[in-house]
Amino acid sequence: MTVGQREAESERTGALEGPGLVAAARSDRGPRERNEDTYVCRPDLGLFAVIDGMGGQQAGAEAAALAREALLGERDLLHAFLNANEKIHRVAKKKNQTKGMGCVASAVRISGSKALVAHVGDTRVYLAGEAGCEQLTRDHTVAAHAQEQLGIPDSGAKQIGGQNQVTRDLGGQSRTGDDWIDSCEVKLEENDILVLCSDGVHGALESAGLFGRMREARKQATKPDVLAEELVSLALAGGTRDNSTVVVVRCLCPAPKRDSIWKKDILAWMKRKPESAEKPDTPEKPDPPAESAKPE
Repeated sequence: MTVGQREAESERTGALEGPGLVAAARSDRGPRERNEDTYVCRPDLGLFAVIDGMGGQQAGAEAAALAREALLGERDLLHAFLNANEKIHRVAKKKNQTKGMGCVASAVRISGSKALVAHVGDTRVYLAGEAGCEQLTRDHTVAAHAQEQLGIPDSGAKQIGGQNQVTRDLGGQSRTGDDWIDSCEVKLEENDILVLCSDGVHGALESAGLFGRMREARKQATKPDVLAEELVSLALAGGTRDNSTVVVVRCLCPAPKRDSIWKKDILAWMKRKPESAEKPDTPEKPDPPAESAKPE
């Protein structure tokens, strides 16, 4: 494959800025014929996501696109996941070529210094903070469940079968309630880094190496587009067998929550000084009629 062909199969946003945030995304199809991953990188909205489609090339890409549309169309992350699940499930039942399609997704909504994480499947969200690095999500896979039950450390987890067999997804079945969606909220500090990625990235990298690079990036204030490019390149060099997608978010300084325009208008009205009461208009008195000259 030529460099030009490889570039055509890649996506990168470059650095994007929003209130108190700078972010970048990078996606590559890897060894696959088509990229079924997609992402959301909207620092202007405080919204970020990595979505991995399943169910065949065309169906997987369509499911991922539907999930992305649902995330962009709904402020509440849990509602967005529920909407995505129902929409994908309905479409999957209509056509034979989309039967069984679905996707997995991890999303983050940032407001001020708080980040809400919602997650289903085996995409991941990591945080590099002052105290170190941590994985904010847990994989919904057969292998991850076995690892938890047997108490196997991460160093031996890759030897467990069922790494790619997800136990939760968006679109696989109609659901009610949101207890099947994992969610958590974390507080962000200046220079903290969030990394969202598909299994094509974290499956090809050792956790220790990934955490080490994230700590270094936080300390050195590495630009998000540089780190995203590096992580995807490392996954490709490490022999990933899947599409590889990364979204990197750096917290510059938590932005204060914005008051609504309505609230601002009310406060401005309350602070206004009362105007002095104006006297009511009174009709002017007509001039007295001019006296007529008396006859001599």
